[in-house]
Amino acid sequence: MKTSQPLFVNEEQVRNHLQMTDLIPAMEKALIDFSTGKVTQPVRSVIKVDPPGGFLGLMPALTPDGLGLKAVTFYPSNAERGIPTHMATIFLVDPETGAPLAIMDGRLITEMRTAAVSAAATKLLTGPDAKVLAILGSGVQAHSHIEALRVVRKFKEIRVWSPTREHAERFAKEIGATAMSSEEAVRGADVVVTATNS
Repeated sequence: MKTSQPLFVNEEQVRNHLQMTDLIPAMEKALIDFSTGKVTQPVRSVIKVDPPGGFLGLMPALTPDGLGLKAVTFYPSNAERGIPTHMATIFLVDPETGAPLAIMDGRLITEMRTAAVSAAATKLLTGPDAKVLAILGSGVQAHSHIEALRVVRKFKEIRVWSPTREHAERFAKEIGATAMSSEEAVRGADVVVTATNS
């Protein structure tokens, strides 16, 4: 029996096909499957790469819906190169045969998945009357969280803090929020997102 070539999905294709409105319920199901013991997911294995001071993390998982592995790298020095500090590749295989099915660029998937899990938690842990959102951070995860959280709640006020004031102000302007101190942002907020390494 001959196996076919695995599908390759690049970041642009992921962006065109993966939608938060579909991903949030998928993450809800994944969390339920994990909590009920239907998922085999060993602890992430991490290798330090020094120099230049990066990390490689390997994360395999077997679920009722599939079998795969995510390899993620974190290289802080990439910021100076103008490329993402976090990159990832997802490898899916047929759980029946082990045959490769797909190789997917995982940077955007990881970004969106993280925010989708936060949105699933927000949906379950806050009431529909949650109106004030505080976001600590203004980078990739902050942007993704805004997109995801707006799917599950209609916020009347969004507050932003970031370690760099100019970044906070730029991000706040982009999303229709107000930049302020961290203390002001979180005081009285219904939902607080921490999306910063600070």
